[in-house]
Amino acid sequence: MQFTDSLIYYEILTLFVVISVAEFFTGLYKSEKWSKNEWYINFAGLFLSSTITRPISFLLTSYILNFFFADYFNYFSNVSLWLGVIITCLLEDFTQYWWHRAAHTYTWLWKAHRVHHTAPEMSVFLTGRNSWIYLLLFPSRIVSTVLVFLGFGQAFLIGYFFKALIGISAHSSVRWDKPLYAVKWLHPIMWIVERTISTPATHHAHHAATDADGIGVINGNYGNMFFIWDMIFGTAKITREFSEHIGLEDYHEEPWYVQLGYPIFKSKDSRSELSE
Repeated sequence: MQFTDSLIYYEILTLFVVISVAEFFTGLYKSEKWSKNEWYINFAGLFLSSTITRPISFLLTSYILNFFFADYFNYFSNVSLWLGVIITCLLEDFTQYWWHRAAHTYTWLWKAHRVHHTAPEMSVFLTGRNSWIYLLLFPSRIVSTVLVFLGFGQAFLIGYFFKALIGISAHSSVRWDKPLYAVKWLHPIMWIVERTISTPATHHAHHAATDADGIGVINGNYGNMFFIWDMIFGTAKITREFSEHIGLEDYHEEPWYVQLGYPIFKSKDSRSELSE
């Protein structure tokens, strides 16, 4: 089990590095859009997500589970591995869909999620780009801890690798799906793929600066691993096209610590949503 944990961790890290290197060689990081402040947000966000908020959420949830529900530890450990993978992927991602959708519905949560959308271009670095309050309250992490506690530990790790693979590639500037749309015999396959999982085309549309181009859908395409949630709940938009502008249309750049640390830190710019 320990070997599996380490292997999957390094696989995800390798995946992140490989795609970021691909982004580098396609010229993404040479863009003038990436200011020093944006890079501070990217790296601080990744550190905040992986090193601070995730362990806190795991330890706190684990403590509560062991204190109140100790009898249910490893309760489902006899469930077959691949059934466990399906169960953990569906439950964890279903929770994230609704949390993400709520972030675009409620003002207070939008302010915590807003930094994820201020990036000027798509990149793998967006996967960890959220404020401390959004990450600390992230319900899918609580669900993940519950599933591990109930005995789905190895299944969760395997499922999380696939989730990371889809989530990282959907946020990346490398549009792996674009050339596949041009291959005629792949049309039926891609029709299924883009309605089942998140692809660059569908998720880039969610990060578009505007809906006016007929491609962007800022309040839609919320799925992280599975796009099927958007299909079921009526928030899907599929165009197979890519918006020219990524980010926020009325963005006034705030310091990295304001965007990641709101409401502890607030913007001094009265035009900013983070000033109140």
